[in-house]
Amino acid sequence: MRVVVTGAGGQTGRLVVATLAESGHHVVGVVRRAEQAALVTALRASPLVADLTELAPVELEPVLVDADAVVWAAGAGYGGDPVAVDAEACVALQRLADAAGVARWVQISSMFADRPDHGPAFLQQVLAAKRRSDEALHERGLGWTIVRPGGLTDGPATGLVQVGTGLAGGMVPRADVAAVAAACLSVPATARRAFDLVSGPDPVRAALDALAFG
Repeated sequence: MRVVVTGAGGQTGRLVVATLAESGHHVVGVVRRAEQAALVTALRASPLVADLTELAPVELEPVLVDADAVVWAAGAGYGGDPVAVDAEACVALQRLADAAGVARWVQISSMFADRPDHGPAFLQQVLAAKRRSDEALHERGLGWTIVRPGGLTDGPATGLVQVGTGLAGGMVPRADVAAVAAACLSVPATARRAFDLVSGPDPVRAALDALAFG
């Protein structure tokens, strides 16, 4: 499968790229700065330097034509503009992917993006921006999945998670978020589903398969 990963230079994005590449996928990692390209190459993926805040980045159009899936792992980060990245750029790329006939889109969002008023006060603007791009997916023909992880840690992958809706909070290693995002591409039950994600008792595949009965 040919998978385009945005935010490939970020902490979570790098893990998504590595997980997919190790599984045998052909990965194109989108990075904002040229100096990040070497990070993607080291992970056995193809780097593409493109500024996602350009609403119709022409650099991405030929890549999306041949893509089977997109994993959105980009984010404004501290000091960035969440409206420009998490909302406008994300929605613009969704539109391009839909027009190109991309079959699958996995969006790494954030817990409380579906209910920003319940999230931490300092994240209100970020959560509102993510909610906008999450909701925009419902208008697309893409086979989308929205993953809303709780607080992120840099610990090793456990392979054990809890998924659901309306979870009250919790933590999860970035490595497990990457594993879930990658697994969503091969689990039919995740198509057109949105769910919260924290560490828990269930193996990743079992947790995702159970969404079919949720």
